[in-house]
Amino acid sequence: MFAQVGIGTVNPTSELEIEAASSGIPALELNPQSTPLGSDMGQIAVIEDKLFMYDAVRRKWLTVESTALQFGYGLSADNQILRFGGDVALTNSGALMPYNGTIVCVTAKSSGGNSTKRMRLMKNGANIANNVDPNLSGRFNLTNGAFALTTYNLDFNAGDYLAVRATGNGAAVNDPIVIVWVKWRI
Repeated sequence: MFAQVGIGTVNPTSELEIEAASSGIPALELNPQSTPLGSDMGQIAVIEDKLFMYDAVRRKWLTVESTALQFGYGLSADNQILRFGGDVALTNSGALMPYNGTIVCVTAKSSGGNSTKRMRLMKNGANIANNVDPNLSGRFNLTNGAFALTTYNLDFNAGDYLAVRATGNGAAVNDPIVIVWVKWRI
């Protein structure tokens, strides 16, 4: 038997609807648990102090929230580290990761609409290895001044720091901005 379920309502507008009264108590409580076995996209669990959803494509639990790390360089960049969230230009610096996580998306744009430039993701001051699978590769190319890949699957650990470099291959690129989207991983 299939039907809609209403808690606190006799006319639910979704498969499960909880109509919370103004009683001062939460409508729903998910208790933290140890890491469950995930099998299907969309399964949710509170693990430690975060809300996770199982990503069946990447085959891991990732936080529902995502964090955007922005790297940029307000000049012509050629063989330079892009600056993270300010004027940080050292090779051995970058965004320090507080938890284990996964890079899930990278987008990039430059002011030169026809520019092509190789970029490098870096972890702990070293290039992330190339891979024939673009979802796992630390190298990507701006084409016509832009790049976007929403299927990245690059893991990092708590204590690692991330950076982006415009390589010395090809002509310099003007005003590059790279945003690296991460989700915390259990």
